[in-house]
Amino acid sequence: MKDKYEKSAVNLDFDEKLHLLSLKNQYTSYGANGKLPEIIMYDGPCGVRRSTSEDNSDGSVHCYPSPHAVANTWDPHIAYMVGEAIASDFIDNGIDFNLAPGVNIKRTPLCGRNFEYFSEDPYLAGICGAEYIKGCQSRGVGTSVKHFCCNNREWDRLFQSSEVDLRTMREIYTKAFEYIVKEANPWTVMCSYNPINGINCAENKFILDTILRQKLGYQGVIISDWGAVHDPVLALKATLDIVCAIAPVDIEELKKGLREGVINEDDVNAAVDRILALAERVKNARKNRVALPKEKRAEIALRAAESGIVLLKNEGGVLPIKGGSVALIGEYCELPLYTGGGSAGTILTEPLKGLGAAMRENLPESEIKYKWVVTSSSCTDPTAGVRTVGLRCGMELAYDSDYTVLVVGNNCVVETESYDRLEIRLDPRHEKAILSLAEMTDKLIVVIEAGSAVDTSPWIDKVAAVVFAGFGGESVNQAIANVLTGKVNPSGRLSETFPMCLEDTPTQREMGSPYAERYAEGVLVGYRYYTTKKIPVMFPFGYGLSYSSFSYSDFSVENLGGCKYRVSVTVKNDSDVDGHDTVQLYVKNVDMCVERPTVELRRFEKVFIPAGESRKVEFITDKDCFEYFNVCYDAWHVDAGRYELCINRDANTTVFCEKIRIENGDLQ
Repeated sequence: MKDKYEKSAVNLDFDEKLHLLSLKNQYTSYGANGKLPEIIMYDGPCGVRRSTSEDNSDGSVHCYPSPHAVANTWDPHIAYMVGEAIASDFIDNGIDFNLAPGVNIKRTPLCGRNFEYFSEDPYLAGICGAEYIKGCQSRGVGTSVKHFCCNNREWDRLFQSSEVDLRTMREIYTKAFEYIVKEANPWTVMCSYNPINGINCAENKFILDTILRQKLGYQGVIISDWGAVHDPVLALKATLDIVCAIAPVDIEELKKGLREGVINEDDVNAAVDRILALAERVKNARKNRVALPKEKRAEIALRAAESGIVLLKNEGGVLPIKGGSVALIGEYCELPLYTGGGSAGTILTEPLKGLGAAMRENLPESEIKYKWVVTSSSCTDPTAGVRTVGLRCGMELAYDSDYTVLVVGNNCVVETESYDRLEIRLDPRHEKAILSLAEMTDKLIVVIEAGSAVDTSPWIDKVAAVVFAGFGGESVNQAIANVLTGKVNPSGRLSETFPMCLEDTPTQREMGSPYAERYAEGVLVGYRYYTTKKIPVMFPFGYGLSYSSFSYSDFSVENLGGCKYRVSVTVKNDSDVDGHDTVQLYVKNVDMCVERPTVELRRFEKVFIPAGESRKVEFITDKDCFEYFNVCYDAWHVDAGRYELCINRDANTTVFCEKIRIENGDLQ
């Protein structure tokens, strides 16, 4: 066995090579006794993570909208800017790369980390994730796209195996990663905790080598999640490069694996090559990093929060509020639920602007009063369960006010890492407050701060308006006030379906056994399930209202040959309010050789249209719009047959549709 590592200009002895295969400490790589930069990595999908307000006190920390709220913008440029802004905070704190973003698919609305993930749709998740990564890495801060793969709930995530067929895996659970690897080239990929088809992901050679490296084409560094590696020898054999844990790997285990022939020197050197390339990348990036000005970061945080707000209901045009007296109800008006918990949590050192102050800035002539009423605080626990304090006082204020705004939602204890939600309904005390206030006013506006889908069915018919703010980060209250008062025209669209109830979801309350969970719904995930099974939903994927009204015309489809079609439509803003519209192109599968979803999102564009003006939106389709993964060919396949190209407002609402026929099937 050679004593020196000769392939790189960096001379490493054998023990140094083995030490490179794990971290020096919890968040820092091994520097080979000064021969390499020690790479510092940290959590930060929503901003540099703070466990307490004292953490990272020497550097700037903002909290940006969570990835689910970024996806609700349906705006790739917003995702890019959020990546740039987060990278700037990492630069201030001397951190080399961000352990984010997460692009896991929202298979169940119960998943505790759904707020960290972009969407139930791999195409939307892939585009948002790629732009976030490109923005972050453009500033010289690396990323670690995660969790590869099939980690779709938090319950027993370290041990329960995800049983997934190959077609479902490729079409749904690795598709976003495939797009990101191709378009954004993330510095690292983080594997998931869970076993997949019986083999721990960190030691799963089929998942990491065959799928991620060979099929998806990823050539960079693969790291584990913290504590996900059970056997570092098998992990190295599976092409995992760095074992991430609080304590370094005992290199005697690796030496034993070498002696027994489980791994060989080529396995070690291949991983070391990739790590050295990453170290060189970090070294060069440190020379050229330039952070955005803090004012620009704050501007991005606000713009992203505004763009991600989804107007779900606006009966009788009660919004925007132009004047009159306004009652603000609920503790979250002053202490907003701006982010979730766990490794994505970000605790800010300064109090956030209250909704009352933000509303008064926008409506200086209005009388705005606030009542505590519903809260997650108690005299002993600042993150207790929801309780009511003087609900009747809130009802009296609502009766005497022209408008009533009630803020409800889920805090960072309900939506967090390591735990799943038990329900998708709001806390019963929140529902009671909604129903009680609705008895006193016909202009009740409910604002929801949460990280995933919410069952609104018990009260949706009793309220005038519903605004879904998500986890909007540090500027959430200013963003909400700007939308409520019409300073900003809402343009967000749902990146996940809001079902009628949990029982209507494909997974319902099932969690599998302690050993495994079978992904029995296959490719019918999210809106693919509801549209195919014809199950009504409360708010469909892609749905969102505006203060503008838009009409579509001049729809045309031109065959450019094979799978290429030019699809165009003219969108007109028929209102007197400038606004954004998101045009969505779905493909409907008519002739199917295998079970396929009825419709699938294939293209979209968010376009700004001034009042009274029109814009032409054009899409070009290709094989990716019609293909599915054919396990017999082990390749992406397009069946010959009939399809429909549909311009939709959301997954359930088609405006125009054109029948087409693809004459010859194809392999990609």
